[in-house]
This record gives sequence, C-alpha cells and structure tokens, in this order.
Amino acid sequence: MNEQEALDGTQFFRLIMKHKPSNLLLIGAVVLGLGETLLSLIIPLLTMNMVEQLTASSLKAMTIVLLGAVFLLQTAMAGFSVYTMSYVGQYVVAGLRRETWERVLKLPVSFFDRNSSGETMSRVTNDTNVIKDFITGHVISFVSGIVSVIGGIVLLITIDWKMTLFMLIAVPIALLVLWPLGAKMFKVSRSMQDETALFQGDLGRVLSDIRLVKASLAEKVEQRQGDKRISSLFTFGLREAKYVAIVTPIMMSIMLLILVLLIGYGGVRVAQGSLSGGELVAIILYMFQIVVPFTQMASFFTQFQKARGASERIQQLLNELPEQSEVQLFDKINTAKGHSDESAAQPLIFDHVSFGYSIDRPLLYGLSFRAEAGQMTAFVGPSGTGKTTLFSLIERFYEPTSGAIRYGNKQIADLSLDEWRQRIAYVSQESPMMSGTLRYNLTYGLAVVDEELMKRAVDQANLTAFVESLPDGYETEVGERGIMLSGGQRQRFAIARAILRDPDILLLDEATAHLDSESEQLVQEALQELMKGRTTLVIAHRLSTIRGADKIIVLEKGEVSGQGTHAELIESHSLYNKLVQLQLITDYHLQKEGA
Repeated sequence: MNEQEALDGTQFFRLIMKHKPSNLLLIGAVVLGLGETLLSLIIPLLTMNMVEQLTASSLKAMTIVLLGAVFLLQTAMAGFSVYTMSYVGQYVVAGLRRETWERVLKLPVSFFDRNSSGETMSRVTNDTNVIKDFITGHVISFVSGIVSVIGGIVLLITIDWKMTLFMLIAVPIALLVLWPLGAKMFKVSRSMQDETALFQGDLGRVLSDIRLVKASLAEKVEQRQGDKRISSLFTFGLREAKYVAIVTPIMMSIMLLILVLLIGYGGVRVAQGSLSGGELVAIILYMFQIVVPFTQMASFFTQFQKARGASERIQQLLNELPEQSEVQLFDKINTAKGHSDESAAQPLIFDHVSFGYSIDRPLLYGLSFRAEAGQMTAFVGPSGTGKTTLFSLIERFYEPTSGAIRYGNKQIADLSLDEWRQRIAYVSQESPMMSGTLRYNLTYGLAVVDEELMKRAVDQANLTAFVESLPDGYETEVGERGIMLSGGQRQRFAIARAILRDPDILLLDEATAHLDSESEQLVQEALQELMKGRTTLVIAHRLSTIRGADKIIVLEKGEVSGQGTHAELIESHSLYNKLVQLQLITDYHLQKEGA
C-alpha cells in the first residue's frame, strides 16, 4: 500500500468518525461484539471437556448445562451486537447524508452547470449506501474476526504449539494474495461508481424531460445511450467479480488445505497418544473459528475498497466551496443589520460589470447603468446578448469577473445571501413549480404566511376563480414541475408568489408572456400596484409591454448600446427602432389571423 492509499484510508475513517454516535454506544457495540467472540472461544474448550468425559464415561450434567448456557448467551449477544452495529452504521450514514445534502443546497449555481443532477444524486444516495453496507455488514465481523483469530491462536498454543504452526503458514500466503489485488479492486470499484453516477444522471435527465423524449421520437437514441451505460456497468461488474473469484477460492483453498493437514497430523498424534481426542476436537473447532474470519477478510477488503472509492467521491463534493462560508455569513449579517434600517427603496447600480461563464467565453462587457428605485427599467435586445445572465448576476448566482453591482451605496457582494435574496422576487418565462400542493408552491421558502395575504395575492394574480373551482382548493397537487397546470396558470401563480413575497426588487422576465388578453390586463394592473416603490427590472420580448417603462436599456453583443425612454430611443437608436417595427408587423399579422 503506497502513501497515497494510506492517506485515502485515513481520510475515509476521518469522514466516518466525524458522524459517529456517542462513545457509550460505540463502546457498547464493541463490547457486545467482543463478548460474543469470547464466548465462541469458550465453546471448543467446553466441547473438549465433554469429549474427554464421554471417553472416560464420566459425563457431568454441569458440563452440558454450562455448554448450553454459553450457546444461549452467545446467541443473545450476537443478536444485540448485530443490531447495535446496524444502528451505528445507519447513524453514521444519516449524518453523512445530512452533511452532503446541506452542502449540495449551499453550492453555487456554477457547480450545477458543471455537474448533472443525476451524478450529484448518486453521491448522496448510492455512495453513502455503499459506506452504510460496509459499516453494518463488515466492520463488526472484521473486528470480531481479528479477536477470534488472535484468541484462537493463543488457545491453540496452550493446547499444542506444534499444531499451531500449521495455521501460521497460511497468514503470509493470504497476505500475498490480498495485497496486490486490493489496489486493483479499488480502481475497479471507483470506476464502477463513476459509471453508476453517469447512468443515474442519464436516468434523471430522461425522466425529467420524458415529454420531450417522446415528442422528439428519441426513445431509440436514449435506449442506445442507456444500453451503452448498462454494458459498461456490466463490464465493470464482471471485472469486480473476477477479482472476487480469484481471492475467495484461493483463500478458501489455503485454509482447507491447512485444515486437512491438521486433521491428518492430529490423527497421527492421537494414535501415538501424544494428543487426546478431546484436544483434537477443540483444535479442529478453533481452526474453523480461524478459517471463517480469514475467508471473510477477502470480502472485507473488497467492500473496504468500494467504501473508500465512495468516500473519495463524497469528499470531493464536500470540498466544493459553498456560496458563502459560515464565517463570512456571520460577518456580513452584522454588516447588513444597518442596511435593514434604511429605506427599502434603493437604486440598483451596475458599475462597469463584465462576466463570462468561462475565461474564453466572455458574455458581458463593462455594463454600466442605474435602475432607479420606484421605477421600471426594461432590457431589450437580440437573443444571446446576456439579458437573463444579467438577472443571474443580480440574484448572485454568479459573481462578476470585474466591476461591481451596488444597491444604494453598498455592494451587494458585501451583504449576506439570505438578506439579499429576501429582497428579490423573480418571475421567469418558465415559471417553475415544485411537486406539491398549490399552497406549498405559493408559500415556498416563506416561514409563516398569513392566509388572508395569500388569498389577496392570488386574487391580484387573477386566480381566485380558478382555485375555487378546484375540489381540493389550495391543497390541489400540481404534479411534477407543475405539469397539471397550464402555462398561463403557472405564470399567474409565479406572479402571486412574487406578490406574496413583497420584495424590494422585482425581476420580471416577460411575466405576462403566457396570458390571454383579459388576464394580461388584470395581471398588469396587479403588477403596476406591486411595482410601486420598488426597483423593478424587466426583460421584454414584446415591446408593447414596456412602452411605459421609465428607462429602457438596449443590449447588443453584451454591451449597453443605448438608454432612454421609448420615445427617446425611437428617435435615436436604430436597433430599437427596427425591433419596434418588427414587433408592429408581427402584431398586425397575429391580429389579422385572429380576425
């Protein structure tokens, strides 16, 4: 085992011990396991006495009673030992899953851009399950096995040291088999876990967008991809089975060979009179108690390599930097306390902000503008100019590569994420919804919500009649990703959720895109009410919705190419003028088709 492997092993046990239960419970589990093993070591001695008493025709009742009592006590302790160790394993893995889940929730959006949701799910579920199986199924048996081997050897030496030498021959031979195969087993199990994560990633991707798969007739494409993953898993499984198939039979053959030699040699010794029949029976029983743990060690080392590989992947996830460390959050909450006493109406200022998802893919170049408090600032421009990315920067899903974003006289980077995001409500085109009830989605992320405020928000979003028409009202399930609702209904619920949050900053990504004319007018009235006294930013695809904006900012190729009111830009900005003309032509054709 090289230095890196030793380090990984130390890291594995450090990860486990971080989530261990109380020391008292651990001691209890160890004591029960050792007690059960020690009792099992007494049984051959009692059996030896019984055989010798039977040979001498002087069997004592106490010997039978004592042997039976030891059997019963050993069985009881074994049961408690298994349960206690299972509890320890479940406790450790629950803590590990809790820490992993907490870290996943705190990771920045950029992490999820780089990693599929299925792979991340595999780390939290599959890898932690591998560790749980190792702790509950192999650790206690390994520790007990070591005690059983050591205790058996000591007692064998006291009975007959010559017979013990035969058993010791097996130890170096077994180690020579296990040592080189352990490293290979680790590589195979690690590759298998990586492939499992990729397969789970594909599964999550296909199931979440199954309608797109079917509408695109892509079943065969996904089937081929799935078959490829399954074949790869099959190959890794066979490699793993190959190493197990080598280790287990060799270990078993070595032990059986030693056992056969011992029985043969012991029979000769009994015939010579230098060894009693009872001692030979005890030696054979002890050999079984030594052989079984040795054969289990092959399985232990195999599972240990799997658990090590799983812990390595989990540790990589835990090493990912969260959006803010706890220390930073504490400091910045203190900084933000003074801010909470200031007026909620503050301007949002972009000061030479640049950003790119990677160094070689710059998207925004030196953006500078001021979105005044209590006013609507709209953004227009061709697709791909960075309008949605601009909103992501405001929500601090990403940090600018240069420049600063300020709210009032403070940089938003100096505020805690919780304090900052509580000020924002975002209504997007997609209007995402969580699986659950209407009430759950309306109040999502809010600790306490007044029933009357919720109903008022729903009414402002023109949804009261719809909710009252449902048999279960607010307790109606919306299905995965809100599939049970229409696009317009999802949009209006997103608006109601924004109204309920009562934000300081309102981000609207064409919030009325999926509404009919009548609903749009009602929702626009609600939005006008909501926007009073707030810093509102709008991404517009239909320019008719932003004619009354206080300021319109035109984005071209990641830069601000013009700012002003609708009337000012019509006169001075060629691209904006062109976009307006195209919109008028589109609206004319739509009205003509409708007529």
